[in-house]
Amino acid sequence: MVFGVSENMRSNIALSSKFIAALVGILGFLVFGFLSNEARKEVYYLCGNFSQGVAYSSVIRQLDTIRLSEYSIEESPSGKRVVHSSWLNFHLVHCDIQFNNDGVVTSALYD
Repeated sequence: MVFGVSENMRSNIALSSKFIAALVGILGFLVFGFLSNEARKEVYYLCGNFSQGVAYSSVIRQLDTIRLSEYSIEESPSGKRVVHSSWLNFHLVHCDIQFNNDGVVTSALYD
């Protein structure tokens, strides 16, 4: 017995701290999984709104409402390109939106 704590009590404290650490890890994993799925759904559903003929301003207005994802705009000689994805999915799930020079969607592909 050291400092009034028996060996059995030390074992129980160590076991409970390992249990708490494992529980916090599992809870963190579940929260990350939930947020990752919500980000995937955000990209998927918004991408479905962007069909041929939709104006650039409408696309940007809708993308400005996102919470769990992000978008980038690229300029090219044939028009603009917007890529919508989320770091919660490691940018593996994305929506690629192509515009012509008139600022109208020519294609929106969800990958």
